[in-house]
Amino acid sequence: MSLLLKIFECLECTYSCREKDICKFSQSEIPYVIKLVSRIFRKTIDDTIDFRYRFFKKVSENLAEWATLETFGLGEIAEFIKNREVEDILLIPGRPIYLTTRRGKIKISKTTTPDLVSQILKIAYMKGIELTTSNPSFRYSLKFGHYTIRVSVDLPPIVPLPQAYVRIHRGKITLSHLLNSGFLTKSQLIEIGRYIKEGRNIVVSGPPGSGKTTLLSAIDDLIPQNFQRVYIDEADEFEDDEEKNQIKIRNVDKLREIYTSLNRNIDVVIIGELQYEGHFMAYKTSAEMGIQTLATMHASNIKDAIKRLERYVEVKNMAIIQLEKKYSATINRRVVDIYAQ
Repeated sequence: MSLLLKIFECLECTYSCREKDICKFSQSEIPYVIKLVSRIFRKTIDDTIDFRYRFFKKVSENLAEWATLETFGLGEIAEFIKNREVEDILLIPGRPIYLTTRRGKIKISKTTTPDLVSQILKIAYMKGIELTTSNPSFRYSLKFGHYTIRVSVDLPPIVPLPQAYVRIHRGKITLSHLLNSGFLTKSQLIEIGRYIKEGRNIVVSGPPGSGKTTLLSAIDDLIPQNFQRVYIDEADEFEDDEEKNQIKIRNVDKLREIYTSLNRNIDVVIIGELQYEGHFMAYKTSAEMGIQTLATMHASNIKDAIKRLERYVEVKNMAIIQLEKKYSATINRRVVDIYAQ
C-alpha cells in the first residue's frame, strides 16, 4: 500500500472519530506524514491542532505530542510539554531555555532558536492577533487532547527581542484534587461555596504561578450548570463543558463585551485576569449591573489586593481569595486568606 493511501485511510478514521483504529507507519515514513498533515487545517487553530493530535495518537502514543507540535514548528518544546514535572517554559531567542518545574526554576543547556519564537508569532497571527507595536504584549492558548498551553508574548519596544512564556496545563484540576493536595481546606471550600451561592463577586488574587486560574476554573463548578455564563478571556483558559451553559468570548476589549452581553440574559461573567484599567472597569461595570462577576488578579497579599481593587472598584458584596506560592523541596501553592465584606 502506498504511503499516501495509508495517510488518507488514517485521516478518514480520524474524521469519523474511530478512536480505537491504529495507523502504522515506519520510522522513515514519519517525516513525510508530518509534512502532509501540516497542510491540513480545520475551522480554527484549536480545531486543527486537536485534529492533528488525534491523528498522531493513532500513529504513535509516544510520538503524538512531538509530531503534533512539529506540524506547527514547535517540536523543540514537545519534550517539556510531555514532562509532567515542567510547568512553564521561558523562550528568548539566542538564550538558554528556563523551565519552571515542581521543584523550582532551572536553566537547561538547550538554547531558544529564533525560528521557534517566529513560529509562536505565526500562530498568534493565524489566531487573528494584531502583531504591532501598539499591541506589544498579548496571550493566546492552544488546546489539544488533555493539554492547554497558554502562551504569553512580549514584543519590542517593551523588550529588546520577541519572547514567549509558555504555561502548561494537563487536564482540568477539580476541587477534589485541590482538597486532596492541600491547596485549600474543607472549611475554605465551604466558605467559598457560600459566597458563590450568595451571589457575591469573586476575585482570586496571588503571585504569578500561584494557581489563580486553576482555582477559578474549579470554582466555576460550584455555579449551577444551567446558569448562563459568559467567559471573556483572550487566552481561553477555561474548559469547554457540554454540561454547562457557556458562552466564550476571546476579546481583549472586556468592557465592550460586558455591554454586549446584556443582550444575552446572562447570570455570571468570568472575566479572566484583571491587568489593565479597562479590565477593572469591565469588572466594575458588570458588578454594578447586578451580574455575579469572577476574575483573577496579581497581588502578594490581601492588603495589596484590596488596595489595587479600590483604585477602580468599590469593594463590597465581594470575596477576595488570596493564594500563596512558596519554594521549598517543591513549589507549594495554597489558599492563605479569604476576605469578604
